[in-house]
Amino acid sequence: MTYHSNAIEGNRLTLKETLLVLREGVTIKGKNFQEHLEAKNQGEAMSYLFQVVDASHRLTLSHHLIRELHQLVVKDTEAKIAGSYRTTDVRILESKLRPSPGYQVQGKMSRFIAWLNKNKKMHHPVEIAALAHHRFVAIHPFEDGNGRTGRLLMNLLLMRSGYPIAIIQKNDRAKYYRALELADSGNPDQIVRLVAQADERILHVYFQAITKSSERDSCAHSL
Repeated sequence: MTYHSNAIEGNRLTLKETLLVLREGVTIKGKNFQEHLEAKNQGEAMSYLFQVVDASHRLTLSHHLIRELHQLVVKDTEAKIAGSYRTTDVRILESKLRPSPGYQVQGKMSRFIAWLNKNKKMHHPVEIAALAHHRFVAIHPFEDGNGRTGRLLMNLLLMRSGYPIAIIQKNDRAKYYRALELADSGNPDQIVRLVAQADERILHVYFQAITKSSERDSCAHSL
């Protein structure tokens, strides 16, 4: 998740290098310091996400929780904007969508949270996670880090409904941006399908792991 989410945004660390940075604190030759910090921050945000999902740490989806996720994502790279909604106007690279003016962000985020809390039980969990992700990145509430924060929020919703995380892979970057553009135009089918496929892919990984574990247990008992 850390590798792919950062790679979509242009981080050049490989999967193996990301693992070394997260587990060993290794500095990778030829990669800039910001790329290392992005991996570290995303890893910490993922750890926090699993704490929030835990039954004993359930927090209401709120401005505070969303800002907390963003703060973790950019705290070492863009500390000045970490956890703060933007008040200035921005443009999204590689997108025709023009985000709302800065003065509208607070109000739009309040309406987004109200919409999500009202509709989350009216849609399939995968569908609501995908729709919420699109609505969030369309508002673009922060100056930077919206994609990474939006994917964390999407996975928080999935995990709270008992689903595994959905990893949008680096190789699907163009398809992912195209799906978001279609959703901007009122057709969310492709972003919902993309998230569903990503979640299904991880389910297959889990099933394979469970099957192999069961086979090893059977072999051990037979011996």
